[in-house]
Amino acid sequence: MTRANPLFPYVYRFGQPVFDRLFYNRYRRAAIADATGRLLMVGLGPGTDLKFLPPAVTSVAAVEPVQAFRQMAARLADRHGVAVDIVDATGESIPFPDNSFDSVHIGLVLCSVGDVAATLREIRRVLVPRGRLVVLEHVRGTGATGRLQDLVARPWSWLAAGCHPNRRTVDAIAAAGFDTTGLRSVRTPVPFPCKPHLLGFAIAIEDAPASR
Repeated sequence: MTRANPLFPYVYRFGQPVFDRLFYNRYRRAAIADATGRLLMVGLGPGTDLKFLPPAVTSVAAVEPVQAFRQMAARLADRHGVAVDIVDATGESIPFPDNSFDSVHIGLVLCSVGDVAATLREIRRVLVPRGRLVVLEHVRGTGATGRLQDLVARPWSWLAAGCHPNRRTVDAIAAAGFDTTGLRSVRTPVPFPCKPHLLGFAIAIEDAPASR
């Protein structure tokens, strides 16, 4: 997760509630509904997904490298009565022991991490065997959509604080040692280039070799 562009958290924070109401809240709620037990949220942002925690979640920890986002998320958690341990860290280096969590949530995160493979290795490390990776991500489309995303990827990444609209996320999750049959592509009303979306959950395969 990028630490660049100090203004971006504030632009995102004030624009995001409208964007969520128009496009994302139903998908955020659907994605995190698959979380159970001890939950880690990678790239918490301003904490929007905390509003949709299901009853099956027993505890919540989160990693977020941007101080402004950590402060926003802590205030939101307080308002909603959610106990969450928010730590300053990135997805590429998660400061928790192996097998610490039953579920890991990624919500619109893998588009902007510096190293997708390293982040997924860390997620798989901290998950228990057969643990769930709960996913809502925008990904590269097929055909003309994908080719257009490739063309705009560099300027879009500059404008959107490191967001890459053309990442092949489902392939990366599978390569990291996850069963991806619980993931599906969904068509959303979110504007181009941040579409289509990947929604659902992937299962950490026991003893599967993760990609390097």
